[in-house]
Amino acid sequence: MRRSSLPALSTKGARRQPTERPEAPRVHTSRSELSRPGRLSEPPGGRAFARRPHVGVPVGGQTADPPKAVITLQPPWVNVFQMETVTFWCEGPRLPGDSSTQWFVNGTAIGILTPSYSIAAASFSDTGEYRCQTGLSMASDPVQLEIHKDWVLLQVSSRVVTEGKPLTLRCHGWDNNQLSNMLFYQNNKIFKFSPWDSEVTILRTNMSHNGIYHCSGQLKARFTSAGVSITIKELFPAPVLKASSSFPLVEGNPVNLSCETKLLSQSPEVQLYFSFYVGNETLMNRTPSSKYQILTAKREDPGLYRCEAITEDGTIIRQSPELKLQVRGLQSPAHIWFHVVFSLATGIIFLVNNVFCVIIHKELQKQKKLNSEIPMDSGQGKKVTSYL
Repeated sequence: MRRSSLPALSTKGARRQPTERPEAPRVHTSRSELSRPGRLSEPPGGRAFARRPHVGVPVGGQTADPPKAVITLQPPWVNVFQMETVTFWCEGPRLPGDSSTQWFVNGTAIGILTPSYSIAAASFSDTGEYRCQTGLSMASDPVQLEIHKDWVLLQVSSRVVTEGKPLTLRCHGWDNNQLSNMLFYQNNKIFKFSPWDSEVTILRTNMSHNGIYHCSGQLKARFTSAGVSITIKELFPAPVLKASSSFPLVEGNPVNLSCETKLLSQSPEVQLYFSFYVGNETLMNRTPSSKYQILTAKREDPGLYRCEAITEDGTIIRQSPELKLQVRGLQSPAHIWFHVVFSLATGIIFLVNNVFCVIIHKELQKQKKLNSEIPMDSGQGKKVTSYL
């Protein structure tokens, strides 16, 4: 099918985006057309393939999950124009002699079993979420493909990028028309001007690269692309420094410090290194171990401790909040005996007081009872005579 050519451009209002979009041939796809090579198709009856058997590696008596498959694209863009070609590749561990691959579009298995497949002339109906799975892998993370029709499109290698990974942007003209004097924007601020080179690569992304990106380029007039949201995922959070012993620490006891964090992206090539500090003093510098031991806590040890996690190439560094260690000094034997004797004396005095209280209470109750038994004389004006 022949592509439509770019309509003639007017130089009027050169800085404005055109109100009309370029016309491109609409692709009407029937069920029979979907089954031809290079197009997506469903298995007979539209039923999904059976799930792969769970295959794992025993680790400490448990079965570890198999790795995820990975989808790559050629060309590497997750957003393309109508009528352009997109090829998906699925990489992952496979059973010996089995190269079959299971593909999913919007959660439904499709009848493509090869490690790759191509969409020869993309249409709006090809927009969606793509996953794949090999014989010894879990399903891949989704790849969201978008199909566009516009004068200019900012193409991106990924919309979600793990911190430290590269991000490539391309200012692309409809029907491969060459753009010139291209401007690249992040959050509406120009960060790159290029007379002819349509691609920009950020080799190592960081959290400051989050934002909305777009570009503009010159044909016979200047046209501006729609914005694309780019999200940078933090590779690992700031570590937390923890002590093994409860506070306050007792002088003479060992203290184990642990610099705790976790990689959010389970990439086997990523290795973290750890450093430990107290004040301005370095205790341990850049080792793979996240543990540090103070062999004998001393009263002069109290201070503000912190740790640091860093990637092997040194591009990503994060520090923990400070942790204050309070070490309590050992007490002398005389001081300890004083506390023991004082506690015993206090206990004895308390016991004696209780005994006396009980005795006095009983005596008072007895006296009260005797007084209640003496008869009372109720006669009035009666004389008492003595015979002495």
